[in-house]
Amino acid sequence: MTDQLRDQLHFGIASSSLGLNPIHTFETKFQALQKAGFKFCEVDFGSYMTWVRDQRPDLPESTCPPEWCEANEPDPSDEEIWQALYSLAPDFVRLARRYGVKLVVLQPLNQFDGWLAGTEKAEWVRRKAERWLPLCSKLGVEFLQVGSNDWVQACAHDDKTAEDMRWIAELGARQDPPVKIAYEPWCFSNLRGEWEECYKTIQQANHPNLGLCLDTAQLALAKSYGWDPFTGQGWDRTSYEAMINRLACLPPEKIFYVELSDVLNPKATKTLYQGSPFDEFGKNDKSGKNERFIWVRCARPVPLVGPNGGMDERPEGMEEDGARVVETLKTIMSTGWRGYTFFEVFECLKMEPEDEGVPDRYASACKKSSEMILHAVADLK
Repeated sequence: MTDQLRDQLHFGIASSSLGLNPIHTFETKFQALQKAGFKFCEVDFGSYMTWVRDQRPDLPESTCPPEWCEANEPDPSDEEIWQALYSLAPDFVRLARRYGVKLVVLQPLNQFDGWLAGTEKAEWVRRKAERWLPLCSKLGVEFLQVGSNDWVQACAHDDKTAEDMRWIAELGARQDPPVKIAYEPWCFSNLRGEWEECYKTIQQANHPNLGLCLDTAQLALAKSYGWDPFTGQGWDRTSYEAMINRLACLPPEKIFYVELSDVLNPKATKTLYQGSPFDEFGKNDKSGKNERFIWVRCARPVPLVGPNGGMDERPEGMEEDGARVVETLKTIMSTGWRGYTFFEVFECLKMEPEDEGVPDRYASACKKSSEMILHAVADLK
């Protein structure tokens, strides 16, 4: 049964979960994936941009407005940079294939949805999407991940947001080959930080090329029922069971892929700015995002294995599977869904140092986790 499930779940790892230091190159990450037996990968745009600049150090700087820029991204008008991103895509695909790795997702297209109609930003993000989607096709990925907008200024009504998502889904469908749009609820988003809200938008958009990316950490930190990093409240059994009962009703064809990570219980680590290990990181963060973003970046260890790729002890009082990864995955699978299952773990304080062992440590930990998860869900018919 576990061998059959392994083939059905297509385990992979997000490239950003294999190190956040410049020494953690794509070559070292692909090598770590191969060594651990993984064949599938999510690629983060910012790291791909860095890789392209390493190949083309003569490229000009981005002219993207600094207040809009994410991960040193180019402005849609930066023709020379975009042509380099496109032209080097085949070389990047070959690099991955050298290690037996298939690129499945490009992520994340940020701050796309929900801008007021007619505003400069609403028009700019569509031009940006028109650059990203052809890149997806050139990289051969199946999915573009779009995170729910976390800017407070993105306050358009539901109809406009559904129109945005329908538009990008249609744009993805017109690519050659087509690219599916995976809408991920980000818990630090102000308007659509829960999967129920994103799914409502997906239903309203009503496009076959649009579906959900479900991330266990985003569920465990959702505003209505997840942990609050400031207080440690939330994620109680009653609220969780109500949530997974709703989750069990999702049509499987609208779940495009799943991301797995555990979450540290804020009460076990001490809450944010009350002695948590992440207080300094949060105080130095200049992104302007809320407290849930800090927890998302710092407190997402490998499920069932533990912090720092299993090298560190769990905080005293922290349960083994705080984010209820196994139970949530079982619920998702109970819908009939089977598909790509990526580990997307973030422990910035462990991943950012100049430590050559990070890619192998986390890839190995994810492999161990995948086997433990397979055995835990194997009784599901």
